[in-house]
Amino acid sequence: MATISGDPVATSAGAAVRGRPSRVRRPYPGGRSPWVWLLLGTLLLPFANLQTLIPLTAWVAPVFLMRFSRSQRPLTGLLVLTVAMSLALLAGLRNGFFPVEDGVGYYLFVAMLGLGGALPFAVDRLLAPRLTGLPRTLVFPAAVTTADFIGTISSAYGAAGSTAYSQYAGLPLLQLASVTGIWGLTFLVSWLAPVVNELWERGLEGSRHRSPSVVFAATLAAALVFGGAQLAFATPAADTVRVAALAPDRQLSDLAYSAPPLTPGDPAERAAVRDEYFRPVLDELFERSEREAEAGAEIIAWSEAAALTLEEEQSAVVARAADLAREHGVYLQVSMMVQLADAGDGSDGAAVNENHAVLMDPRGTVVWDYLKSKPVPGDGHDPGPGIVPTVDTPYGRLATIICQDDFFPGLVRQAGRAGVDILLVPSSDWRSISAWHAQQAPFRAVENGVALVRPTRQGISLATDAQGRLLGHKADYFTAADQTLVVSVPTQGTGTWYARMGDTVAFASAVGLLVLTRAAWNSRSRRRDGGAAPAATGSDQAERPAPLDGVATR
Repeated sequence: MATISGDPVATSAGAAVRGRPSRVRRPYPGGRSPWVWLLLGTLLLPFANLQTLIPLTAWVAPVFLMRFSRSQRPLTGLLVLTVAMSLALLAGLRNGFFPVEDGVGYYLFVAMLGLGGALPFAVDRLLAPRLTGLPRTLVFPAAVTTADFIGTISSAYGAAGSTAYSQYAGLPLLQLASVTGIWGLTFLVSWLAPVVNELWERGLEGSRHRSPSVVFAATLAAALVFGGAQLAFATPAADTVRVAALAPDRQLSDLAYSAPPLTPGDPAERAAVRDEYFRPVLDELFERSEREAEAGAEIIAWSEAAALTLEEEQSAVVARAADLAREHGVYLQVSMMVQLADAGDGSDGAAVNENHAVLMDPRGTVVWDYLKSKPVPGDGHDPGPGIVPTVDTPYGRLATIICQDDFFPGLVRQAGRAGVDILLVPSSDWRSISAWHAQQAPFRAVENGVALVRPTRQGISLATDAQGRLLGHKADYFTAADQTLVVSVPTQGTGTWYARMGDTVAFASAVGLLVLTRAAWNSRSRRRDGGAAPAATGSDQAERPAPLDGVATR
């Protein structure tokens, strides 16, 4: 009768003797409980994503959580990890991080996110025990990458919260996104947990047991070498253009957004609100734009929702911007939240405003009037057509998206495929998400080989080159009096594999997970029919947790 050991494989060759019990090494050295590993992993989770990011924790936390999940029955592990993930998310989503009202709906939202985070561990628990060698370690990263990809397609927040964003601080590793998108990073970070657990369970005895760790180490090294070579030998060497990124004056912006609700069909009331609340911030933005043009800026871009304006005043604002662009010979992009003339209070779900980014060329001609493609739920406006506009200029090919559009890699990839050189990303955040959102923006630059300029209201304004290097960074919106970032930006981007190949790695992960599932099913069928089973592991029995007390098993 074959011996099935505790969670780590501990029985020596020939230990199983027919009719006699074989001793099993304690699965957790020093008698530690698997709940200790659960606690350690859970304590690290709040630092692995969302606010207060510490990049290393995204690699380490899943190691301990997998140690726990592989010691439990699948359903038990799934339920416990869902609770752990949800608690960590509550910490990460503190201070109104997501615009979801507190209450039952909010906690259901968090629980669904927690379930999504726990599912890859459940998949690993079900499939990995029936596989051996390298395939055994690939189940978890394939499951995490597939879950991230499905979430990007189905979620109103796109790729927000993806595992890959935890690595924002590692510029050499970040270069992998130019080939694989964020999916290669997600896969690589998630791969460490099963590799470490394989060593934890089996040790280094035998080349078959060492091979997964060798392959992982070689892959990680190759990614770092590639990234280092990219940074050393493919540095952007084009001319630069002076760009001014303007966020609105904080006090004037707060005044504009404190305006009372507008009554449809009451011109006098609407004009009074415009003069008292909207006009001051608009005038100040135009004054600063003119000042930056006179100082030598060739491209001037406002943050998302920098100004509020009435629908009936929209054409006048555009005309004023055209005059300034023509007078100073600059490209000027004005961003405004247009209050619709016939809108109600929004209680019926109908749009009450429109989110515009309007670019003028040096002749005062409107180049594009872009509507935000991916509104945040509850923003009050309908999505635009989802087409990223481009224009050729003496300073390279320009394009724009707005704020949360950058959570959707497939949308932004239009810019990469169009050979865009400079991507304008006017944004508007709030205090609790400002650092987190700014950390994600450079990924879109690296993926598509574009320089990125991100003027941001209530957040961090920044600019990067096509490899994610920070060219300018202004993180003092809530304390500084001046809200202007001036930066020199390369006028030539670079082509990337990701722009051409798209989400190939994500699709490959999904297909690979299906292949691994089939292999695990075939292994189970062979075992049921009396065939040879894979080498025993601590979770060989899908329906029985590993023994935790060191007792002998037959």
